[in-house]
Amino acid sequence: MTHKTTIKRLVFFGILLSLLMGITLSLKAQKVSFKASAPQVVQQGEQFELRYTVNQSCKNFRYPQYNGFTLLGGPMTSNSSSVQIINGKVSRKETHSYVLYLQANNPGKYTLPAAVVTVKGKTYKSNTVSIEVVKGNGTSSSQRSQTAGTQSETVKNAPNKDLFVRVLTNKKTVFQGEQLIATIKIYTRIGISGFDDMKFPDFKGFWQDEIKTPDQIQLHRENVNGKIYNVGILKKLILTPQHSGKLTIEPIDLVCVVQQRTRQRDFFGFPVYRKGKMEIKSPRVTIRVKSLPPLSQNNDSNFTGAVGDFKLKSTISQTDIKENNPITLKVTIQGAGNLSLIDNPAVNMPPDFESYDPKESDHIAKTERGTSGRKTWEYLVIPRHAGSFTIPPVTFTYFDLKTKRYKTLSSKSFDITVKKGDGNNNQIVTSAFSKENVKYIGKDIHYLKPRIAHLIKKNEHFFGSWAFYLTYPIGLLVFIVIVLWRKKQIKEMANKAKMRNRKALMAAKKRLKKASVFMKENNKSAFFEEISRALWLLLADKLNIDLADLTKDIAIERLSQKNIDQELIDSYFTFLESIDFLRFANQTNTENILTDNYEKAKSLIVELSNKF
Repeated sequence: MTHKTTIKRLVFFGILLSLLMGITLSLKAQKVSFKASAPQVVQQGEQFELRYTVNQSCKNFRYPQYNGFTLLGGPMTSNSSSVQIINGKVSRKETHSYVLYLQANNPGKYTLPAAVVTVKGKTYKSNTVSIEVVKGNGTSSSQRSQTAGTQSETVKNAPNKDLFVRVLTNKKTVFQGEQLIATIKIYTRIGISGFDDMKFPDFKGFWQDEIKTPDQIQLHRENVNGKIYNVGILKKLILTPQHSGKLTIEPIDLVCVVQQRTRQRDFFGFPVYRKGKMEIKSPRVTIRVKSLPPLSQNNDSNFTGAVGDFKLKSTISQTDIKENNPITLKVTIQGAGNLSLIDNPAVNMPPDFESYDPKESDHIAKTERGTSGRKTWEYLVIPRHAGSFTIPPVTFTYFDLKTKRYKTLSSKSFDITVKKGDGNNNQIVTSAFSKENVKYIGKDIHYLKPRIAHLIKKNEHFFGSWAFYLTYPIGLLVFIVIVLWRKKQIKEMANKAKMRNRKALMAAKKRLKKASVFMKENNKSAFFEEISRALWLLLADKLNIDLADLTKDIAIERLSQKNIDQELIDSYFTFLESIDFLRFANQTNTENILTDNYEKAKSLIVELSNKF
């Protein structure tokens, strides 16, 4: 064994040992999570699933007695684990599940006690689960939808009480500028496969901020007047009324694609469902907006519309500087309320200080509690003369919703000592800021002439200089290069078939790039359509045949004439047929299917291009 081989093995084992240590450390740092989950609302007599989940290896799982419920089966166990290494960071995800099947006996509200599990010798308890049991009507929800589907043959006759949409607000009466949360929910007791159209109102009279919700609507169960509905959140908004009075939220208009069970059955005896459309509208919602109290003549004069609960803070970069050097004054407003609508507070600077428009930055979170965070303004100021100066406090007035009164905040003042600078005190300091008007600063007038004309040395001319004579050979050389490049381009363009063949792979790659965008958006139909176009256009360009005249038989014949492997030809067209099939098929794991077909298409395109 050579010395180099020994070193390589030592390096390999060192990396492997570090990797194993990283995995071990990451597992040690992971906290134990033991959670229980179940439907919030069930119907009397309905069977449902109670699931306990642990994120580490465990044993001795013990569940309590469930008063008011009958245990039908379980616990059923399942385990899964995975390890990921991203940028050198090792993470492991482990899940152990215990599933129990219960049946609700009597109406009422119940709290299921916590279960117990042992992880590495320590005992952990799960969370409790609250479940509401509503009175049953003799049939389960699945039986009810089946009966309704059998009796009705047209979706238009489906009762509105089984499908409706509502705009729910957490407040009906607010002050002008006070935020409220509007949640748009859809309630259904029938099958919905999608939406054909959604028309949301413009919320006239409100400033709106959207709260981020999952792209895919997640249904949960709610009790509405003693009946269980599957409820999905379509949108959540933070609304800020801009004026007082009665403001109306207009209806939301939805066209739902619903599934209706028919009396027919398929070859295997399963019921046949028919899709139809159903239009629903939400009722109008009226919000009463109260006017803010009148302003006093003293401290409330600088109120600009801020409503909420805020704090004010200001800092300065330095207080002891030389003249003509910049200072940064930073003012921050932090809190909860209509932060997005707050303008920069006014700052009064000494007369000998030159100031510019502030630079604004914010960090605002939009949640179900409204908008909260902070807004910061950075003021750049330049003292032009030596002396002692004071930057007065910055004041900010807002309407406090807790006390229902105006509140004025004030920052501290800053004493600035400006020393004489080096050289001429009247020098002009340039910066990236522009000056539009002439201002008197001290006794001097600055910015009278913002630009200095270009100066030329006396008796010096471009004509007859060495630079003048050098332009001749440079111009001739550039002309020759342009002529040669143009001749080459004309020669290549003359052979259209050759140019089309050369650009075929490039065009196919552009199509694949576009398909990758649809893949990330999980747009199945557009993805497969783009893949199919890329494959057919590659054939058309390589064979120099118009796409309108290209058929499968012609393509196979031309490819065989060019001695392309029959196995590659068969794989190419088999894949094309599968793409057309997948475009209209329903898949459960769409993400993996899109990824696999994208890689397959890319491989076939490159392989076929290399044969030409």
